[in-house]
Amino acid sequence: MKGLAILLMCIFAGGYFACKKGSVVPKQYNGVITGYDLRMCPSPACGGLLITIKNDTAKNPPPYYHIGSTLEQLGIDPNTKFPIYVDLSYKPDTGILGTYHYIIVTQIKVVTY
Repeated sequence: MKGLAILLMCIFAGGYFACKKGSVVPKQYNGVITGYDLRMCPSPACGGLLITIKNDTAKNPPPYYHIGSTLEQLGIDPNTKFPIYVDLSYKPDTGILGTYHYIIVTQIKVVTY
């Protein structure tokens, strides 16, 4: 009964007390934005930016991922020439676009070599 009370307290308190796990530092990846996906098709599998992630740890990663944003939406100068080398953190899109290898970029920074 006491355990149930503690569990309910954690749920209702939103996890701000001792029940909250430590903050997780997002993994940084190295990627190359190669350009816009210029295919025209009626499915959601077309459009957005194409990015290759160099240090991808996923099992059987695809050759490239899609980002459903423009350069400007990512905070990158739209006049930047491709390829654009970046450090980024991302999470897989869990919606319908996830089956088409779309990702959601949580942090991105252009790097120069």
